Amino acid sequence: MSDILNNLIHLLKLEKIDDLIFRGESQDLGFRQVFGGQVVAQALSAAMQVAPEDRILHSCHAYFLAPGDSQYPIIYDVETLREGRNFSALRVKAIQHKNTICHVTASFQVPEKGFEHQNTMPNVGTPEDFTDENMMLQKVAQTLPEPLNEKFAAERPFEVRTKYLNNPFNGTKLPAEQYSWFKTNGETLLDIKIQQCLLAYFSDFHCILTALHPHEKGFLQKGMKVATIDHSIWFHRPFDLNHWHLHAIESNNAFGGRGLARGQIFSQDGQLIATTQQEGLIRFNE
Repeated sequence: MSDILNNLIHLLKLEKIDDLIFRGESQDLGFRQVFGGQVVAQALSAAMQVAPEDRILHSCHAYFLAPGDSQYPIIYDVETLREGRNFSALRVKAIQHKNTICHVTASFQVPEKGFEHQNTMPNVGTPEDFTDENMMLQKVAQTLPEPLNEKFAAERPFEVRTKYLNNPFNGTKLPAEQYSWFKTNGETLLDIKIQQCLLAYFSDFHCILTALHPHEKGFLQKGMKVATIDHSIWFHRPFDLNHWHLHAIESNNAFGGRGLARGQIFSQDGQLIATTQQEGLIRFNE
């Protein structure tokens, strides 16, 4: 396991303050605001410590209410909404400076057998056919001032290969889609709970940025304001992030200063393991 992946896993293992209260440290990715994927992943980690052991997370829905501060820890307050025979619904409030910055609702289910069907994985090529996103970010880092250049050039917990590379400071016109192969940086033995938290963390990286592709904008371009409004994930099948997975994203709409993106995550052998959907603010001021 790489050190950077180990650090992320440690970040997702929260400190227990009380039976329903947990505390998580914040990660500084070079911006003042906390990365939304971190908040969702930590909220799920908190919910998993409260949900019955025989139930597995199958969906979550997050609403971001206010920006988080990357320099301070976050408190997670868990509430059980319903405890049924097969399903449990929990709500997690992410709190910072006494303000709720995010609400996450998570549903857990006792595993069972049932009908099966799924979409077919798009034929877009293998990871070897795509460009190393981390190498692109390292090149961008050479043009940035400190300390932002250090953050962009840093090793990352995921290896990522993307079809479309959009410079965050100087966007180009691209189709309203993105295909990203990803896996953990270094192999490790992880249980399903940590795997799901890691997937939730990663899933926030490319979604809403895909909505900028047709408009020739990068998310850090002068005049741009980009922020996640809500984020949803449905977990369908077991998976192992030690191996390559494809996140196929399309943005079907942008209107009123908001963009919408929907993604499907496939294992390399074509199993649909999760679906994502995100709406975000994409505002440009000349």
